[in-house]
Amino acid sequence: MNLPTRRKEMMNRLLKEQVVKTVLAMIHEGTPVTMDKVAFRCGVSKGTVYNYFKNKKDLLNTVHEAVIIPIKKESCKIFEKKIPPMEKIYGFVENVFNFQKEYPLYFKFIQSQRSAAAAVTERMDLIIIPLVNICREGMHQGQFMDADPYVMAAMIFGTVVGPLESLTCRDEPLQDLEKLKQEIIRFLDKSILKEQERSL
Repeated sequence: MNLPTRRKEMMNRLLKEQVVKTVLAMIHEGTPVTMDKVAFRCGVSKGTVYNYFKNKKDLLNTVHEAVIIPIKKESCKIFEKKIPPMEKIYGFVENVFNFQKEYPLYFKFIQSQRSAAAAVTERMDLIIIPLVNICREGMHQGQFMDADPYVMAAMIFGTVVGPLESLTCRDEPLQDLEKLKQEIIRFLDKSILKEQERSL
């Protein structure tokens, strides 16, 4: 690859990264995301933004992928570790809460932008199916209550993510994210573990 081609690819990558960072900053601020505003904040013309993204949906999909890929990688590491099943679930909870701390308004934003079908498909592939496997593992080892693993996996997902998705709808703002995380873990322990495992 010659130098001008490498330079052009590097500039393209840098501009795309700048656009993603700009959109994430706008989400963090609660600023509406439009192609005009993104272009203005990046210091480029709207046409330049359209050179890289065919429309706003394409732009938001790129931003979503940039955010979700590190989460996928981290979740895969947790789910594949040779640790007890419940430790994997605690790791999943920690990963979700770390994401919430880094992108506090992202759950609300993405709910308003993505189709329900896309969200369900992504949730199944990224979270539910791996949780089903962890639930089966925990049941096989005699640590988890006997239940349909798909029901248990969906319950775990809803218990962990649901409270975060509803943060912006609360009557009073949540003061302590760490306390919420501990309450979720306590609830999961009571809902998943067999009686003898809870007392250990």
